[in-house]
Amino acid sequence: MQIFFTILRILGVLCAVLLLVVFILPMTVRVVNVGNIAGTIFAVWLFCVSCQPVQRFFSGLMHRTGFTTVLYHAVNIGFVAFAVYGLVVTAMMVFACNTKPVDNATVVVLGAQVRPDKTPSVILRGRIRAAEAYLADHPDASAVLSGGQGYDEPEAEAVCMRRVMAEDGVDTDRLYIEDRSKNTAENFRFTREVMEANGLREDIAVTTDGFHMLRAMLIVRQQGIQGEVGAVCADTRLEFLPTYAVREWFALPYQLIRG
Repeated sequence: MQIFFTILRILGVLCAVLLLVVFILPMTVRVVNVGNIAGTIFAVWLFCVSCQPVQRFFSGLMHRTGFTTVLYHAVNIGFVAFAVYGLVVTAMMVFACNTKPVDNATVVVLGAQVRPDKTPSVILRGRIRAAEAYLADHPDASAVLSGGQGYDEPEAEAVCMRRVMAEDGVDTDRLYIEDRSKNTAENFRFTREVMEANGLREDIAVTTDGFHMLRAMLIVRQQGIQGEVGAVCADTRLEFLPTYAVREWFALPYQLIRG
């Protein structure tokens, strides 16, 4: 049994170090949000409970009074609960990403950052490519390109997507623009208006990154869209995926309460 716990501690330390690298790496390119902040804190906690000398130090320090003992156990329980919750939500994310859309559904492409030179960011480019692949496979499908203009963007995200897709050879008659939205809820609210005004199918293929898909599908239902909803997931750079996935762990309950 002692060998088992030793191996478990070693694995815990290795996982903690790996997580620290994974969550700190995006910070080096100025990607900082609640996802990698929370992930870094969790990795530090995992290291502290897995490294026996460190764990003994904190255990002795926190068991000096009844209050600190309770606090010590409460913190540990909180981190364990956070990890379990995260695993459950991540499993739901994977399930959402594997929900196939019906044939020739209306593709709803969610916008992302447009660079100062009017080129799409890496995330936006990935969503454009995913949408183009679906449209190529379903010649009777149309797409609503959804995204307004942020304060730091030279043009609306929808306009950028349309221009890039036209340059890539997509027939612009299949592309509809929704350029008023500022967040995901508005994406679908205004997209629904575009769909109704142009007689587009209510079955939709949500095109966004995999980490965002679960919340996007939840918002679709909150907006009252009754058609079939499927996923067209864009490829996300692996070094950013854990950070954005953990950020969604926080965004999902907020969306449930807000919705």
